[in-house]
Formats: sequence, C-alpha cells, structure tokens
Amino acid sequence: MTDAEITELWVTLEPSPRERARIENRVLEWVEASETSLVTEWLDLIKANPIGGLGLVAASALSLLMLSPVGWIASSILR
Repeated sequence: MTDAEITELWVTLEPSPRERARIENRVLEWVEASETSLVTEWLDLIKANPIGGLGLVAASALSLLMLSPVGWIASSILR
C-alpha cells in the first residue's frame, strides 16, 4: 500500500469541515424529527395496552420515588 492510497483512505474516514457540518445537520434534523416526549410515549403505551401500560407507569413512578432517597443514602455511605 502506497502513501497515496493511505491518504485517500484517510480522507474517506476524516471528512472535511464542510462535509462534517453537512453530516451533522442531517443527523440533527433526523434526531429532531424523531423526538417525542416521554409523556407522549407513555400515553401511546397506555393506549396500546391499558393494563400493562398502567402497571409500567406505576412501577416507574415507584422506582423514581424510591431511588432518589436510596441513591442519596448509598452515595453518602460510599464516601
């Protein structure tokens, strides 16, 4: 493999600043287009499976309430 071939391959792996900006813009547009709020996702889950969805919502809420104080106690013990 020659230096020219290595340089050509490296250019393929390392885009120019202009190409990088274009790629970044396309990725950000895709991410923004596919973003949904967590509330919307939970409501969609409840619509699809009401009993299972409500169970998961309840379990999530319980875990959020339980983990905060437990996390604080555990972090203070580990210090």
